[in-house]
Amino acid sequence: MTQPRPSRISASERSARQRRASLVARRLGFVGRVEYRHVFGQSGGAQYGLGIVPDQDLLNVDAAAFDRDADPEDFSLEAIIAHERGHQLLARHQRLSRNLPRACSEVTEEIVASLLGSLLVEKEKDQQDLLLKALFEADKQGLAPDRAALLIMELRALLEKIL
Repeated sequence: MTQPRPSRISASERSARQRRASLVARRLGFVGRVEYRHVFGQSGGAQYGLGIVPDQDLLNVDAAAFDRDADPEDFSLEAIIAHERGHQLLARHQRLSRNLPRACSEVTEEIVASLLGSLLVEKEKDQQDLLLKALFEADKQGLAPDRAALLIMELRALLEKIL
């Protein structure tokens, strides 16, 4: 399957996207550099990169994030960035690292990042989208839907107390 190609945008639109991504990331508490790249990546719109120290962490936001944000049925830019901020919190938040298992699977990290993101966003739709993303990941692992929903809501409540 070939990657979609982003349409051309002006320098002012590229700058506006950089500004908006940075503003959203800062509002959600992201620490480090935020970069907009006018490409389509494999990440669904954004990707978190762990640096040696928090100021060296990197959030890459790409064209897919803005395409998805433009579709009212898809994830908003805020939800996409909140999920990545969830990854940063997992890596950097002392109380989370003390209270969660050190070695968790990639799937577990995706679930927890989505749940953390759902605690950061204000809009109910974004909260619901991130909760559904966590449920989808749990379902992919074979958890029964009713059991997965209960576990995810319990884990979200625990994360809310830790934060």
